[in-house]
Amino acid sequence: MQVERILREYGHFLRPMSEAPRDGQRILGHSAQGGAQGGHLISCYWEPHPQGLIGPNWVEERDSPIGYIDRYFDGWIRPREFRLLDSVAINRLLVAYIDDARAADNREALKMLETGE
Repeated sequence: MQVERILREYGHFLRPMSEAPRDGQRILGHSAQGGAQGGHLISCYWEPHPQGLIGPNWVEERDSPIGYIDRYFDGWIRPREFRLLDSVAINRLLVAYIDDARAADNREALKMLETGE
């Protein structure tokens, strides 16, 4: 995938969940549960004793009724290491996204790019 290669060049890549901090620091957990639309990022932190949940979980907020286990995520990013990308990087990513969509015959993504919706 071209997009992943370019993101890696800029230092943006998913780390394994086994390396995620479990000391209260926030992470951006990447979930691949998005199906055809792709994954999404969830801002959360490790809570060893969440109220109302059984066992330690990744939670979005204190006393959250919903928690996530490691298997829900396919990796994580440390928010404070996330760098903004310049226009050159954004242009490279757009071209890579189009190339990836064509290679995967992702008609939904290509239609969105053509119609601008």
